[in-house]
Amino acid sequence: MLQRASLKKFLPARRLWLTVLLFSLWGCNLLPSEPTYTSKNIAESVVKIAREEYQLNLVSKLIGQTLWIYLPLEEDLLVDSDKPLESISRFDFKQAEGILKEKTLNFVYDIREIPETKESQNKKFNPEAGKKINKVLRCVRRVVFSLKREINGPRFFTVVTADTKNGFELTDTTYIDDLKKVLYEMISWTEYQYRTVEDIKLTPEAIGDLKGEHLEFYDVNFERFLIDQIKQRLRIKFSRSSDLPKAGSVDIEKEVLKSIRTVFKIYNFSDFLTLDIYNLASEKKISFSKAMVLEKSKE
Repeated sequence: MLQRASLKKFLPARRLWLTVLLFSLWGCNLLPSEPTYTSKNIAESVVKIAREEYQLNLVSKLIGQTLWIYLPLEEDLLVDSDKPLESISRFDFKQAEGILKEKTLNFVYDIREIPETKESQNKKFNPEAGKKINKVLRCVRRVVFSLKREINGPRFFTVVTADTKNGFELTDTTYIDDLKKVLYEMISWTEYQYRTVEDIKLTPEAIGDLKGEHLEFYDVNFERFLIDQIKQRLRIKFSRSSDLPKAGSVDIEKEVLKSIRTVFKIYNFSDFLTLDIYNLASEKKISFSKAMVLEKSKE
């Protein structure tokens, strides 16, 4: 059985695979239409569109400003790969976590450089599951672009794709404005995928659950979303040798700060006074003022 650490390695590869599927959204009519949907009917509308137009049975709920969508799969989420995916690992990314408290962001991580190691992945995401996820995104696109403007209206959507036979579960959380930006070509598909926070895990409770009864639905916290996106960007960055300088010349703390700065600037986040970063691997701690974090990068 695949372990959680192994599952995390699927995410960078999945992003390349999903890009092909997402391009099918490109040709949709993106011109604003008369508002058809409201916060009161958005969840039931997604379910109805999916059932009538795509023959998908979904569960959807609006919790606060977060639209949740549960997609139970009949097929496997992961399948055997015809050709194992080979990669070179130069860093050991053990963990990263952050907490914002009393205007201070404490970001702790364990990232260390290691000798180059060859890795092989024998599993891949099932293309048939990908097609269903793409249909869900089409449903979301439909309602988002015809949604009545409301104070405190939806600003996140979370899609949970569950392998109800084996218990694997993929969760994608997206800031709705990012979906609009990619469809209006204001950002690239690659950047959109960086911004969609993903998590894959083994959830035995998902086995046989067609209604999402094992899930805890909640309103996504904006600060928590930013921290999770920073963690994701770092995990991807340190899993791709091409994204970093050659071995021996990587300033890990500098790369961590760059990722934090990138996310804060994208979302115009400045509700903090101090940033403390601490690498458990090197026991190195550095503090930055808000001005230092948000200053324009000279690189």
